[in-house]
Amino acid sequence: MTTAVAPQPDAALDIVVRDALRSTALETIGHAVVIDLQTMRCGRYRETENIYPASVIKVALMVEAFRQIADGRLGRDHSVTVSAANQTTTAEATPLKPGYRATLRELIDLMITTSDNIATNELYDLLGRETVTDAMRHLGLPTFLAGRKLSGSEPLIEDPGMTGRNRLPPDEIALLLALIALDRVPYAAEQRAILARCVHSEKLTAGLQSADLFMHKTGETDEVSHDAGILVTPDGRRYVVVLYTSPPPLPDRSDASHYDAQLAAWMRRMREYL
Repeated sequence: MTTAVAPQPDAALDIVVRDALRSTALETIGHAVVIDLQTMRCGRYRETENIYPASVIKVALMVEAFRQIADGRLGRDHSVTVSAANQTTTAEATPLKPGYRATLRELIDLMITTSDNIATNELYDLLGRETVTDAMRHLGLPTFLAGRKLSGSEPLIEDPGMTGRNRLPPDEIALLLALIALDRVPYAAEQRAILARCVHSEKLTAGLQSADLFMHKTGETDEVSHDAGILVTPDGRRYVVVLYTSPPPLPDRSDASHYDAQLAAWMRRMREYL
């Protein structure tokens, strides 16, 4: 399977991306990439900066899980016993209590659709963080790092295997999503179907038109608010759309959902062009 994808810069699309950020008061805190998958032209703004990816990094774990399924290393029904060591708070209700037997299929689905942090931490153990990092770099993501398990709140989860701070800048998640969109990774259609079931629709999804399909993953902490996905318009045109933001934290250090409306407004402006 040929994985190489090389979107070419488009100065006009750069201007559209930046103007949309400026008009929605996101220019100083935003980082964006838009790839037109018909022409393989891309618009970018501060796309290489090392902004903490939060839960967007879970897309990389999904891609690697399906690679290991394709290689025969794992099966979708491979099961693990959920560990007490991987427990942390997570956004939605979860069945993943200590001692629960979870299949790989279930872990992948929960990690993406409801952003389950416990499922993610189990996959760190099952897939191997060094293996995930090596696989992503082989796909063309040169600075990617799966370094630390995820925590839903303070205190951070104990992680003796930590190798550094997670890294997946906007340009690299854009490339990974393009590989998924273009069927350049194993079971890409299945991965797109999982991304389409993401339950968190408060950010870019809220700025789409009614018949649009957005297969995506959000990420949020008290310091960042992101959304990244594959957009399919009613006429079949396809785009990768990535927006990372680093809003000023709220006084109570709660998650940065106070910028959701501005992310949606940026998408609405971009959708006028796409």
